[in-house]
Amino acid sequence: MSYSVSFIGTPEAIKRALDKTSAEMQGQSKAEFDAVKPALEIILDQQVNNGVIQLIANGHASFTVGEGVNPEKTYGTCHVEVKALGDLLVE
Repeated sequence: MSYSVSFIGTPEAIKRALDKTSAEMQGQSKAEFDAVKPALEIILDQQVNNGVIQLIANGHASFTVGEGVNPEKTYGTCHVEVKALGDLLVE
């Protein structure tokens, strides 16, 4: 399963978008996303007075196929990129 998100905004606005994204997801992709979401929020909390932030995060996991309701994870990866873009200028 996999997930991919990309947002530009203030850290608080991005955290709200992460909540909304999680609420809209289902199944194993939601489970994978929800597992990394707390770490993404911690990273965003470190962006103090940096203005507008860009967050890109994606991940993928593979699981055993077979009997049972709890397949075993056999592979997992997550890539996160955070950039401080500075102040947003509006006239």
